[in-house]
Amino acid sequence: MHDYAVFGHDRSAIGRWLGFISIALSGGVAQLLAIASNLSGIEAFTKATITTGVVYFLLHWIFNKWVWKISFFEVPNLNGEWELKGQTLNDDGTTKFDWEGSIGIEQTWKNIQVHLKTKNSQSESYTATLSKRFGPTGGWLLSYSYKNEPEIEQSHELNSHKGYCEVEFNKELTVGKASYFNSAGRKTFGVMILKRINND
Repeated sequence: MHDYAVFGHDRSAIGRWLGFISIALSGGVAQLLAIASNLSGIEAFTKATITTGVVYFLLHWIFNKWVWKISFFEVPNLNGEWELKGQTLNDDGTTKFDWEGSIGIEQTWKNIQVHLKTKNSQSESYTATLSKRFGPTGGWLLSYSYKNEPEIEQSHELNSHKGYCEVEFNKELTVGKASYFNSAGRKTFGVMILKRINND
């Protein structure tokens, strides 16, 4: 998995709030420890400092794993498997050939991985951004760069290559329409329709 950016979502503000909550909780824990065991001020301070780090680590882990999925934070949850139908296009827009495959997206608050598999090759993302689409149709735009490797039995016909893809998802995050282009090994381009099969 790799980092990704969400335009309009301030991760540093979330970090500040997690830090504030950690300090507040740790202060309360330190007071309870001091009362319960008659600790000196320095001992209570030392325990509170250690506790703050532990509490922050736990809060950050919980947020990164689950809490970010709450709609309040406005980060789309794309986790799951998507079936796709693709078309490689000619320069005049006509269909060169049709193909099918699946996309698996693994996502946390901080990281994402987009993995596309067809019968001939596999692609994995190495950069990605998410941006909200405003207006009556809404939805989200996922933009990512990827590296493609052919299956071993296809390596005599297909070359490894890099490419770029943009997927526009609907508000419900159930379908997406994509356009892509390849370079550095396979100069092709086309479109894809994605349909969500399952999510977590």
